[in-house]
This record gives sequence, structure tokens and C-alpha cells, in this order.
Amino acid sequence: MIDQVFPDSENCPDCDGFLFRPGPRGGRGRNVECVGCGSRFNVVRFPHERQHKWPIVWAQRIPSEREGGGEWREDMFPRVLE
Repeated sequence: MIDQVFPDSENCPDCDGFLFRPGPRGGRGRNVECVGCGSRFNVVRFPHERQHKWPIVWAQRIPSEREGGGEWREDMFPRVLE
């Protein structure tokens, strides 16, 4: 997988979407899926004392369902706007 640079706006680097569906998490990482295009990323946020929202410090693209990635259980990670 390739490390991904997220724009400062934290919008999707593929479609500029701003809604993300949360997925499985572990440790500091959280998997998210863009609602607009279905791209998935594993992102890590790190606390910053002057910001109310922790900034993304690392991101990695992960396979979407279309690309052979796993299916996220709907009861745990519901789809939105569909």
C-alpha cells in the first residue's frame, strides 16, 4: 500500500468529498471510506493542544470493496446517504 497525502481540508484526495463512513479501527489507526467515491483509507490522528480536532498525521490507501477489500458489517459500520 502507498502512503497517501491528505489535503489540509481533509477532503477525499480522489473526489474532494467530505463525508467519510467510519470503519474498523485498531490502535491509533481508523479505517474510513469516502461516501462519494468509495475510496478507503487508514488514517492516524495525533493530538495537538491548540486544535479542537486532531489533525491527520498519516494516511494509507487500503482496498475498497470493489478492489477486493473486505466487507464492513452493516450493523457495526452503517452506510450513509444510500
